[in-house]
Amino acid sequence: MTRNANLDDEAARLTELLRGKVVNVVWRHRPKEIGIEFNDGTRLFVDAVDDGLDLSVTGGDEFDET
Repeated sequence: MTRNANLDDEAARLTELLRGKVVNVVWRHRPKEIGIEFNDGTRLFVDAVDDGLDLSVTGGDEFDET
């Protein structure tokens, strides 16, 4: 898979995961990173790295294993 295809795939997965969620709060997590928390507790972290952005998603209803 090419780099652009990987980026497109990642964007599509994030779009589906975050669809319909409402932003609750945005904050500076670290000097080069922001955190975005959504209404269901899902958190998206966007970190500036040397070759682009690193995205990480945690928490929320999709991650609840009960």
